[in-house]
Amino acid sequence: MPDLEPIADCAEPSPGDYTGSANAQGSKSWTDSIPKTAHNSLFLNHDWSSTTLGPVDEWGPALRLYASMIFADNRGAVLWWGDDRVAFYNEEFDQAVTTGRTVNQDDQPLYLERHGYIEESYFYGQFIPVRGDSGEIEGIYNSVQESTARVLLERRRQCINRLAAIPTLPICETLPRFIEALRSNPLDIPIALLYSFDELSAEGSTNLRLCGSIGIPEGHRCAPLEANLETAQDGLVPYLRQAKLTGKPQVLSRSDGSLQKCEDLFDGVEWGGFGEPSQHIIIHPLQIGGTVLGFYLQGTNPRRPYDDATRASIADLVRQIEVTWINAITTQQAQLREQMLEKRATESENRLRHMAQYAPVGMVQTGLDSKIQWANDQFYEITGHDRSKPDLSEFMQVLAEEERGPTTAFVEELLKGGPRVVKEIRLNRAWTPPIKDDDGEGGLCSAWMLVVTFPLMVRNAGARRLKHVLTSLLVDSKENGKPKLIMGYILDISQQKWAETVQRRNAAAATLAKRRQEEFIDSTSHEMRNPLSAITQLADGIANSLQDVTQEDKLEIWRSAARESVAAATTILACAAHQKRVIDDVLILSRLESQMLSIAPVVAQPSRVVSDTVRMFSGEIQMNGIEIEATRDDTNGIWKADWVLMDTSRLTQVLINLISNGIKFTASRPTRKISVLYGQQAQRPPHLKTIFGDLEWIPSRHPETPNIALPDLAEDEDKVYVYFCVQDTGLGLSEEQMDCLFQRFSQATSKTHVTYGGSGLGLYISRELAEKQGGGVGVASKPGEGSVFAFYIETRAANPPEHMPLERPIFTSRSSKTANHDLPRRTSSNPEIANGSASSEHRNSPPDAVHQQNGFRILLVEDNEVNQKVLARQLQKAKCTVTVANHGIEALEVLDSASGSTSSAGDHTHWRHVDVILMDVEMPEMDGLQCTRRIRKLEREGKITRHLPIVATTANVRQEQKNEALSAGVDSVLSKPFTVSEVLAKIREVITLVERNEGTVA
Repeated sequence: MPDLEPIADCAEPSPGDYTGSANAQGSKSWTDSIPKTAHNSLFLNHDWSSTTLGPVDEWGPALRLYASMIFADNRGAVLWWGDDRVAFYNEEFDQAVTTGRTVNQDDQPLYLERHGYIEESYFYGQFIPVRGDSGEIEGIYNSVQESTARVLLERRRQCINRLAAIPTLPICETLPRFIEALRSNPLDIPIALLYSFDELSAEGSTNLRLCGSIGIPEGHRCAPLEANLETAQDGLVPYLRQAKLTGKPQVLSRSDGSLQKCEDLFDGVEWGGFGEPSQHIIIHPLQIGGTVLGFYLQGTNPRRPYDDATRASIADLVRQIEVTWINAITTQQAQLREQMLEKRATESENRLRHMAQYAPVGMVQTGLDSKIQWANDQFYEITGHDRSKPDLSEFMQVLAEEERGPTTAFVEELLKGGPRVVKEIRLNRAWTPPIKDDDGEGGLCSAWMLVVTFPLMVRNAGARRLKHVLTSLLVDSKENGKPKLIMGYILDISQQKWAETVQRRNAAAATLAKRRQEEFIDSTSHEMRNPLSAITQLADGIANSLQDVTQEDKLEIWRSAARESVAAATTILACAAHQKRVIDDVLILSRLESQMLSIAPVVAQPSRVVSDTVRMFSGEIQMNGIEIEATRDDTNGIWKADWVLMDTSRLTQVLINLISNGIKFTASRPTRKISVLYGQQAQRPPHLKTIFGDLEWIPSRHPETPNIALPDLAEDEDKVYVYFCVQDTGLGLSEEQMDCLFQRFSQATSKTHVTYGGSGLGLYISRELAEKQGGGVGVASKPGEGSVFAFYIETRAANPPEHMPLERPIFTSRSSKTANHDLPRRTSSNPEIANGSASSEHRNSPPDAVHQQNGFRILLVEDNEVNQKVLARQLQKAKCTVTVANHGIEALEVLDSASGSTSSAGDHTHWRHVDVILMDVEMPEMDGLQCTRRIRKLEREGKITRHLPIVATTANVRQEQKNEALSAGVDSVLSKPFTVSEVLAKIREVITLVERNEGTVA
């Protein structure tokens, strides 16, 4: 705080001692307006001429005005003036001086020594810069006001709200949650103990058990884990016993010496909050209707007084614990406790009055005249009924409309002596649940109460005892066997009913998910077994096709058998591709569910991705007689970005799913045409107009979620939204069928997979992949005419790559981004290089095309003998020279020496005679990654004088596994299974890129 010129040396005068220089001369002074108080006299009588401010009569108008404001302000305030003031000030004060703006201080904690101790307090105020006669800032005006009560009230309320938010659980799970909620307020609850008490335990046995503590170590002497409340003398048990006997909280205080008597019990306690011992220890019995459930002990805040506000907050906290505790008790336990209460109510008038006064449940008594004779506060609080309206007909208005008739009926039966009624009744009022319920209106839910009501009757000799107990309640007890009053207990079960509703909804959702999963398993099994059956039959046919052919048979029979074998092999390949697609869908779903699927944007061309994806289906399109075309949409303006940042592999996956569906549903139609349309917009695309009507985007589960894998926008840069539409002339869809799309394990109908195949995951995966890239999906359709499926992604414009680099691992992060597009570019215009799969142009190449490829000198490193023989034979048929190594060590030996042993697949040669290495990843002795690292090390050492192209072959297809292989030094990754066409295409790509890069370096 800044230091003022000292005025404390002035003797403290009385209000009448004021004399000022102006007054001494009999003229009027500006200080006459200052109230004449003892405190103000310190200012008025001070010799200000000895300070830099000068005599008060010579002060300027501004200083006079602000001085007058100080003494007219009813809040604490101070004014600092002059250039030579000495101050210790914080950053806020400095900001006020330098900027000339008012600085607010809200709820600043201050620890003041007042009331005889250091007190926790909070203040809010302002530092206001003020200007002098020169127009410049010459001082600071500071006013403050205390906000301690509001801050403490809010802090304590939040703790109680956490207790209220505890869901209805078994009692063994509820009690630990009490401690968790209490830990949220360490300043007001530096220590705490929670005991449960079982009144029904056998006599002499343990009936008191510790359920949790705060600040008290386990096994501490003040808190035994178990004890008998009636006989034990350990720790604080005697004080708990006293609280049970009185039914009131016990207070151990330093002010009356009661805490000092047992102070040694708290040695070793770890005081929370300020780390200081509490001045008061409160022991509260936890009870419902006179029945003790347990005990709650709390140390108070040592820097706050134990006043009415503290007592009220502890009482509210205890009440909330009691209500939550009783909600956790099972129905059987509740009934047993209710019977005990009924029995004991007839034995003691004191217990009955105590129950009526302190019970946290609502209680009401109704006379035979259908008027409320008595009710406690909880009754009115739970029901919201107006106290001034005792008629039951008025009370019925607080009930929901459908509850009024049945409630009136059972009340009439009770008035006639009917049996006890236990009923759940919905109220007309609403309440806000602790967690927002999307199905509710504005987050509100109906309030419910559990009602237990029965008639109080006089029967024979028992009438005298009941008259003694209820003297003040029963007016006439002469008529035996007739009801005199209707007694009712009510409990607010709104939270329990809300939880039951949520549980039912979750159970229904789980049942639906289980049914869809079973349908998915059925369809997946169907999709896997059907191709497997065809593969088995076709392979068997190939194996036996020449069994009965003899040397005498004509050449035409051999040719026919060969043609049939080729056709069968082609079908086998199609079946294997179908199975691979199903497996890929399941794997992608698994990664989506485990939040392990990442987006890795690279520089690419949307047009190239579309054309390459369409080319993948050339064989399937030709086989089904379908016309397909890809068109760029320029109707929304000029195509601004030919190169953009996008994950080409994920984009290709979505296009493959949509085009596959189009082919599947168009193949049997009279008109067979598929159109792929793609375009760009600067804003999120609105609904698209199609020949089947407006296409609306499916609402996202995370609206307006950006593509977090992209770098931040530069100052002069805009977002780009690229959209894709796949239109077909298939069967079309109805409104009901479209509602089932884009959900997990869901197809248009439950039998779609039987007729057309599919796993029910394609559209769901497409939606997830689009939304992960800041986009969405949509559909428009007309039954009998066709459908159009569309999606869009968020992206950024990018500079075209200078050359096509080799494939490199992707490193993406959600938190680290760069503001420019000069990212490591690991892709070419061909998306297949980016995602590690084979080139699309060779995926459906005819078998004869393999023999037209140029031969390569290949080192095949593969430990599986069957794979060795099959792949080596196929590569040799393609005019390639193949050398086989069983593992990494043999591969290094082949590269190291020209005079190795000879295998059946070919001769070992020197590394100069190896064009490319096909390296399996999983192998014994030395795996493919270890071998690759060793080869790259030999290259760096100059023992191998050129870059040897290495293609890793693996069945491990997760992106992390691909990245690990690329980091080890391989040039590309080829996922199993693959065809020889795909192998040769990958080899050609890698060799071309290696040569291009070496030429660029040269």
